Amino acid sequence: MAETPAQHTKTKLEVMAHFDEDALEFDFERTASGYRLRYRLIRDLITGEYRLGAVGLDMGCGTGEYALQLAQAGFEVVGGDLSKGMLRVAKSKIKDPKLAQKIQLIRLESTKLPFKNDLFDTITCIALLDSVPDYDKLLGEVNRVLKHQAKLIVCVDALWSPYRIYRKVQLAVSQRQKRYSRVLNSMELQRAFKACGFAIEKFFGDILLAQVITRQLFDPETTVLADRVLKATQPLDRYLTNMPLLKSLSAHYIIEARKE
Repeated sequence: MAETPAQHTKTKLEVMAHFDEDALEFDFERTASGYRLRYRLIRDLITGEYRLGAVGLDMGCGTGEYALQLAQAGFEVVGGDLSKGMLRVAKSKIKDPKLAQKIQLIRLESTKLPFKNDLFDTITCIALLDSVPDYDKLLGEVNRVLKHQAKLIVCVDALWSPYRIYRKVQLAVSQRQKRYSRVLNSMELQRAFKACGFAIEKFFGDILLAQVITRQLFDPETTVLADRVLKATQPLDRYLTNMPLLKSLSAHYIIEARKE
């Protein structure tokens, strides 16, 4: 049975509370090698979209790494998140005065964007789509505020990610509460993007073989070993994670879509 609007609101508040509590831990975890690889892959997409005077939106900006990335690429940036804790950490990381002038951080409800139509040249939505129960409304709002033919860059957990499954089992055994997360398969994602007026131009995974070799890719305490594993496996992973039958075994799906 589908969730009601009231249940959606309750879920979002629970997600916000989770991130308020874990903002610093979340930020530290993102220094792990596996997340740094994801960062570099998305940075390449962002850099390719910059045009003079472009304005970017980082939805669910978290602790600000992709808002900073947009600003470093030249964009004027709005970074929005529902969690006050995440926004506090993001603000503390913007130390360069020139970048600070380019970035505005605001509290944001992702399915009710306070912006006029056709405003943004690029929107990033990293690790958010699968944390929002009414993700179709999110995509509809993104379409509304994005300029015609402009790009949306999305990242979500892949369906059969070995690391995601390991973490799910680990949390179940330890009886720790996990934040809301809905795992979307590639067909669901493609249908949702098409229904909301987007054409997918790139759809690939990031890490595959390295996850099988070691779980330490996402441990910030073991970056030296993880970096070596990634360096050895990435040439083949770049090929494997583009294959439809293997893509779902990646750590994350990365999608670049164009507003039609």
